[in-house]
Amino acid sequence: MKEITQETVNTLLELFKKTVGDKGVKLLMNRISKDLSGKELVYEIASTTMEIYGTKGSYAVVRQLGRELAKSLMEKYPKEMWQNILENALREFGFAQKIELGEDNACICSCVFYDILQNNGLKPTQHAVCWCGWGFIEGFVREMEGVRGIEWKSRNVKEEKCIFEFVT
Repeated sequence: MKEITQETVNTLLELFKKTVGDKGVKLLMNRISKDLSGKELVYEIASTTMEIYGTKGSYAVVRQLGRELAKSLMEKYPKEMWQNILENALREFGFAQKIELGEDNACICSCVFYDILQNNGLKPTQHAVCWCGWGFIEGFVREMEGVRGIEWKSRNVKEEKCIFEFVT
């Protein structure tokens, strides 16, 4: 699996401006350590978002960031490629091994943030970083599967999967 690159972080920050604006991104980045990179930097961005917007506010804005990422990819590629992009983009960005798309659910497999969550005593979806993946899946499946959204179902620890069910 690839590492999260500065290019990926920059892409996320550009998309984040659509939700929180230029000033919101500047405020966020002024509070973050300049010594971080990769998954630690992305986790810190999400943590700082929680400090600024609160728990529920951060979940909403980071979920929207995931939707914006999905939207930007869907605009770049033809519809015939969307399923492949959904399944493999998180690996290309360095966030997870893949997304498994089922008949009525989707699973994020081998998320790189799970160990950080565990070390901080958090379960999946108890930190804003998780909500970006949630929004990313949701952005795609709304268009591909015609569902209203997705909801968190569970974590299969043994198989390293976070499971989200489709809401019809």
